[in-house]
Amino acid sequence: MACMASDLEWRGRHFSKEIIMDIYRSIADEVSVENMLETNKEIVKYERLSGSSDERQAVEYLKKRLDEYGFDTHIYDCQAYISLPKKCQLEIQGEKIYAQTHSMVPSGHVASKIVYCSNQDELKSKNYRGKIVMIPGWATFPVVQIAQDHGAAGMIFIQKAVIRECIPSGCWGSPTRNDYHLFPRIPIVTVIDTDIQPYVDRLQQGGSLGAELSTETDTGWRTIPLLIGELKAPVDTHYFVQFTGHQDSWYYGAIDNGTANALQIEIARLAKKHQDELKRNFRIVFFSGHSHGRYAGSAWYADHFWEDLYENCMLNINNDSPGAKGAEDMAHSIVMPDAKSLGVQIVKELTGQDFIGMRPGRLGDQSFWNVGLANAFASFSRQKKTLQPDGTIGLARGNAALGPGWHTPDDLPKWIDKENYLRDGKVYAEYIMTCLTEDIIPLEVEKDAADIMNILEQWNQEAKGKFDLSGSIRLAEKVTDLCSRFSQAPLSKDTKNDGIVKLCRILIPLDFTRGNIYGTEPAMPIDPMPCLSPIHDLVKADTSDMDKNAILVELTRSVNFIDHRLHCAIKVLNEILDGREN
Repeated sequence: MACMASDLEWRGRHFSKEIIMDIYRSIADEVSVENMLETNKEIVKYERLSGSSDERQAVEYLKKRLDEYGFDTHIYDCQAYISLPKKCQLEIQGEKIYAQTHSMVPSGHVASKIVYCSNQDELKSKNYRGKIVMIPGWATFPVVQIAQDHGAAGMIFIQKAVIRECIPSGCWGSPTRNDYHLFPRIPIVTVIDTDIQPYVDRLQQGGSLGAELSTETDTGWRTIPLLIGELKAPVDTHYFVQFTGHQDSWYYGAIDNGTANALQIEIARLAKKHQDELKRNFRIVFFSGHSHGRYAGSAWYADHFWEDLYENCMLNINNDSPGAKGAEDMAHSIVMPDAKSLGVQIVKELTGQDFIGMRPGRLGDQSFWNVGLANAFASFSRQKKTLQPDGTIGLARGNAALGPGWHTPDDLPKWIDKENYLRDGKVYAEYIMTCLTEDIIPLEVEKDAADIMNILEQWNQEAKGKFDLSGSIRLAEKVTDLCSRFSQAPLSKDTKNDGIVKLCRILIPLDFTRGNIYGTEPAMPIDPMPCLSPIHDLVKADTSDMDKNAILVELTRSVNFIDHRLHCAIKVLNEILDGREN
């Protein structure tokens, strides 16, 4: 290599571009797309349903590969709540229509009249007691919940061109007793738009149609595997960076998630080759239960390794579905504020694209917000949106963000693009190896603080004087200023790394959770700083005075959570900047 990572000096986002670029190029040149394709070929021999014997064979293969590269490996048997669709049947006016049911849908049967709704807003406006609701779109829990609350006895969703597997559940991972209400209670199927359009036309013209649908799923607690491989740095450190991805799949999952798993193995090879240069330990994790348990494997891992992750993990880098044909959009993967700048530079240097980065949402095995782990990436490269015949910007009919075969039986090796796969592999290799070899982990905690301050200002504006967040904003401003001073301060690498970890543990749960650091947020859309979400209802004109007073109680407790966290950050920063290391 042109220079060692120890020669580098990290000062927030201000670092020596020329030196870092030498390291980037040397690592990128070592990524082998042929290695990844060969590994992918072995993985996709197996249909990797969560908890299946085929999945277990694939995991044993991945373990063997990590063993070959000198990783310490272990397969954990996890009890998880898993749901596998078995079969369904739909008849409308006695005519059979092709349909599929989904994970977490109950086994059941319903015969009733159909009510058609063109969108979610319309769905909220009617009573469907005992009826079957038909609606365009994906089967998602928020839509199911509305229909259930309005009395629906069953649902028919309409997807465009092809049916893609999904999970209409709002429960993240395996449930507690308090989570069962987040599962659908009614039979649900999905159909293809061209098959159902004649019936939609009749309903929209005022006609009446009866339907009979039945669903069967294999749902319950079962054992799924979780594979961990660890490579120790030659220095004395308890910190590690982890590279994660799910190994279960819909069907043979060549891209989702076979390409990701093969990339994990290739990064393992590179890390082993450069083991002498590592400044922190490296952990690779393969989850199950992603596709059939709503992230059950990563949630199990977060629960059972909570203290280990809290004390020792510096960064989670996730990997899902790289290297697809047509995946030319490198700008929109999710990333936390602290982990973004490094991604911006790497993507620009390698692809010429400007990495925008999206705020992490409830997707992509984001099971570590409560622990306070910084996160970079998930599904990284995506299909590029283009001008469509109807004048909109989007994807062509039959395509999806992760490719035409995504979540279908057509997710096969034919959709892998060698050049895109190599490109994605280089980005991941450079990002991960930089995080492993820098004296100071390249995370910008001042970006986390600034994000919190901006979000507080937005919530305060939405509150319209009905709730005051100005005190919390002042605290956030102070934290942001102290974080900037901390990033620029000439501190020892140990002091800087310890400080970054402590601040991530304080700020990330504040930015992304409601405050329960030992649990998970539901698998539902979530606001930034969701502890302040009650402000939405506070400012609604139709909220009763009684409810408004109750909301104020909720918000007061939320501010206690916010202010306490910010005070903790201030204390940590003052102790470091005053020279009192703890």
